[in-house]
Amino acid sequence: MNTNLNQKDQVFNFINISLLFFALGLTSSPTIVSAYHIFIFVPMIFTMRKIGKIKLTKSSIFLLALAAWGIFVTGIQFSTIVKPFKAFQEMKYYLFAVGLIWPLWYYFKKASPKEVKRILNLLLFTIVVGLFVGIARSKFGFDPVKWKMVPGKYHVRVGGFTNYMRYGYSSALMLVLGVGACFNFERVKDYVSKTWLGIFLTFNTLAIILSETRGALLAVVCGLSFMLIKYRPRIGKSLVGIGVLGVISIGIISTLKMSDHRYLNINDGSNKKRMSQFYSAAMAIKDNPVFGLGADQFSYNVPSIKNKYDIWSKEYAGHSHNIFLEHGANYGVVGLVLFVGFLLFWSVELFKARTNFSWVCLSYLVAFVMGGQVELLFDVINSHLIFFIYAVSQIHLLSDDVFQA
Repeated sequence: MNTNLNQKDQVFNFINISLLFFALGLTSSPTIVSAYHIFIFVPMIFTMRKIGKIKLTKSSIFLLALAAWGIFVTGIQFSTIVKPFKAFQEMKYYLFAVGLIWPLWYYFKKASPKEVKRILNLLLFTIVVGLFVGIARSKFGFDPVKWKMVPGKYHVRVGGFTNYMRYGYSSALMLVLGVGACFNFERVKDYVSKTWLGIFLTFNTLAIILSETRGALLAVVCGLSFMLIKYRPRIGKSLVGIGVLGVISIGIISTLKMSDHRYLNINDGSNKKRMSQFYSAAMAIKDNPVFGLGADQFSYNVPSIKNKYDIWSKEYAGHSHNIFLEHGANYGVVGLVLFVGFLLFWSVELFKARTNFSWVCLSYLVAFVMGGQVELLFDVINSHLIFFIYAVSQIHLLSDDVFQA
């Protein structure tokens, strides 16, 4: 490789700018965070050419295969695709997840702790401001962004800059990463202070509480329980056992209708709507087992599916609230197998590495998958987050010798 890693150039500067947009827009604005992909695209192509081919892991191969399959099944059904441009854009997350391995390796080899701290500080700033914006909108009917009263516009559950569901889940997943940083503080102290971590954990915890997202709480409990198996084995194993008993207890309470509390009764209205989406997605897979409906198409087909099979909650449309069912409905069984393969191989790669960083990433993945059983976590925030983490994890898993080829 001809690049001098001690010299910062325009490629590095563009990547740095893109990451600043990533930190600023991740939790605050889909428009701002989109600039992250725009600014890093040219450096991605440049670094790919400069570094050359690398031997990709099996998880990356499955992810690229999923993107190719998604483009294919969406293309052959183009005449029935609703909002084609948006549909094909869904594939960019899978493609960028692998493509970002090159520019992010290039960046982190050159970046100083001060430059990385600047990005993390910007992320923390948006998280702190987002909580107050969410409270103002939800509790007082005032939108600080537009600086005007908006009574009744926002849900009573706090949603930060975005929807309360996205806000709750993204905060939960970032909380898992924050706790991982705490367990490895000596390794990250050049990039974050204890004060920074304390504020980060506090505001993400408050976000989960105020957004009242049960699935986010489930994700946190599962992710942290798994993490503690390594760092505090007795506590971690105990929490896993308590969690299993808790799930069984909630199932019994719900079946026997012993409580109406939304955290104890899974038969409440919102869960019945979710179940209708689960069933609709299953019927979509049954009707379109090979090619699916096409990228991002399930939500548009829900009304017709519910009418065809007389499924309850006909007034409720939207995504399937499940990461596996959504992939199966949109991309067929082949797409579902590729998606599951990506998750399995990534988890195996992280587990085999047996490093502190890989264990934190694996704990995040556990939280993502568990939370993804009751919510579609491929929204703008969480799609950007998981595939950024994926790219960084691949840099960690691949040796520097791979990039010198």
